[in-house]
Amino acid sequence: MPETISMQRGTCRIGDVALSYVERHADKRDRGPTLLFAHATGFHARIWDQVISHLPAVHSICVDLHGHGQSTGGPFSSWSDLGEEMAVFIRGLNLIDLVCVGHSLGGHALAQATIKNPQSVRALLLIDPVIMNPEIYALADTLSPEGAQHPAAQRKRNFTSVQEMIDRFRDRSPYSLFTPQVLQDYCEHGLLPTDTGLTLACPPEVEASSYMLPMTGAFILDHLDQVTCPVTVLRGHTMDMKSFGDFTRSPTWPGLADALPNGTDVHRPDLSHFMPMQDPAFVANHVARAAQLDQVQPA
Repeated sequence: MPETISMQRGTCRIGDVALSYVERHADKRDRGPTLLFAHATGFHARIWDQVISHLPAVHSICVDLHGHGQSTGGPFSSWSDLGEEMAVFIRGLNLIDLVCVGHSLGGHALAQATIKNPQSVRALLLIDPVIMNPEIYALADTLSPEGAQHPAAQRKRNFTSVQEMIDRFRDRSPYSLFTPQVLQDYCEHGLLPTDTGLTLACPPEVEASSYMLPMTGAFILDHLDQVTCPVTVLRGHTMDMKSFGDFTRSPTWPGLADALPNGTDVHRPDLSHFMPMQDPAFVANHVARAAQLDQVQPA
């Protein structure tokens, strides 16, 4: 794909926050579906590059969520904040005929946005969304005690080069699951320049605030009947109470698809929570199915 021709970056201001996004094939807007991608905690809009590389030319928008990538915003207090921002983002850009593709936190946020903008969304692809088993949400006070801080707040934030970041993460879980090109994209676009070098585009304190707040998303269970469009739920190797906190395991409620009016469950226990980074072609195939696109490009 000739990125210099087909890709441009824009900004949508929502109150005090400016959400940055990458738009591809703007000339095809309103000539078919628009793909709207939202990433997981700690990532950014360009993490979808390898998934998109398998798709035919189609209008798409990949957003940097609040405090991630090139978007502004500090630590937040509830996952509902991100859902509301994505709902306003859709209206602000006058997006219609959407196929929303959300991974992890991004899946939760786009499910919220779909509830608030049902007329705008044609289909929803939830990739291992953090919409958990009701039994886990019931243990909120035990699993996410008030005042606790997530270890992500202490992660290394400054680097001298993209290569230093790649070398640091290449053999560490979960990054060791990524394809080499996805790891390159994650590091190359996950750093911002400073006066002395490079720093993480998603500050550790923002990442940590998200990881401490998944229980604030329990309200979504009371609104699943309002997501009436076709929804495909991709799930990886299921997390249980013994593996709670293992980021490679799927946090998605196995009963999620059945709880949706028009849900389809796709369980891939051979894949991890990071399936867009682990198998971009597999995810692209399901994006194409959801959007009723032509055949995806081979891996």
